[in-house]
Amino acid sequence: MTTLLNIDDAGLRDHFDSAPLWVAHELTDHPLLTVEAIAQLAERLPGDRIEHNYGNVAKVAAPDQVERSSQPVGQIAREIETNGSWMVLKNIERDPEYKRLLDECLEEVDTHIRSGQNVMTEREGFIFLSAPGSMTPAHTDPEHNFLLQIRGTKEMNVGLFPDQLTEQVTLEETFNGGHRNVSWEPKDPTCFDLTPGDGVYVYPHAPHWVVNGQQVSVSLSITFATRESERSRHVYRLNGKLRKLGLDPKPPGRRAGVDRAKAFTARAIGKAGRLTGGG
Repeated sequence: MTTLLNIDDAGLRDHFDSAPLWVAHELTDHPLLTVEAIAQLAERLPGDRIEHNYGNVAKVAAPDQVERSSQPVGQIAREIETNGSWMVLKNIERDPEYKRLLDECLEEVDTHIRSGQNVMTEREGFIFLSAPGSMTPAHTDPEHNFLLQIRGTKEMNVGLFPDQLTEQVTLEETFNGGHRNVSWEPKDPTCFDLTPGDGVYVYPHAPHWVVNGQQVSVSLSITFATRESERSRHVYRLNGKLRKLGLDPKPPGRRAGVDRAKAFTARAIGKAGRLTGGG
């Protein structure tokens, strides 16, 4: 069986959930990852699974400062070399062919991380299509992410939160409906200069921004959650509600029993809201 990913096993164990790590892959010539194949996928996916905007944005940018094209998504993808846009196709696993590709990649990752708390959940895939010189502003993502560069070059800059309180408040707001873009510049960034065949592992919530090179860029992002990252997400969601009540909740990771209780409460509140139409 052909190996699609080249991952330093010991390195991933040391970096998992705490630091970015170089990886490599063998997907640069995959037929599902050409611009035309991606354009066709964009036309098949539901509209809410496609996000796009013009790529001439600042490193730190509020969501309402980012302008979008009015062209059809297939046209945006096919004309990416000249239209100055940035596009992401979300949940590509909804398409059977792309689901098979995602599963093949994540099964390889799974062999490196499998343990009691590291059981994969919420397997998802994303494809990023970027015009020359475009910028993805500083933001955070909740998943474990292997970003694999397929075509073109880009700088992936992974940094830190300015301080612990900023981290807590940012993630509490994010998991209560806030936008993933941040209003501050990540601290002490590490720059990964990605060329075709390169990749980087990015741990959950790591603040990062991306600068595209002078060619069209295609990147595949394979992501997943674990039981621990799911619990953390629920804790931040409940903590956000507690902070609005004037409390000063502790972040996840301090006391496992408290985290489990908070996660249970957050799930119960979410379920009750859905049952009553409250969101």
